[in-house]
Amino acid sequence: MERDRERIAKTEALFRNVNEGIKEASDRFDSPTAEFVCECGDPSCTERIEVPLDEYEQVREEPTHFVVQPGHVMGPVETVVERERRYAVIEKLDRVVARIARQLNPRPDPT
Repeated sequence: MERDRERIAKTEALFRNVNEGIKEASDRFDSPTAEFVCECGDPSCTERIEVPLDEYEQVREEPTHFVVQPGHVMGPVETVVERERRYAVIEKLDRVVARIARQLNPRPDPT
């Protein structure tokens, strides 16, 4: 079970890192929105989500928050904290998954 939780956390962190590159490219082109990769824990997910960059920045303020397609919640390890029409924001509840999400956060800790 712990191995599954670690896999989920690492998959989500990988997608988050991909999205950081997408965000940087969108900033260079002064785009107000970007098409991000779903940050769910399913390594085979290829869904794309259009998110305004200011809303994406709000998600990134918390290292245990991720942007996913609605319905892409991985059971008891996370919960939806915000629903938008095109995406949902999830928060890691599981200690192992949250710890890995914080460790692999590409942004400096705000605290």
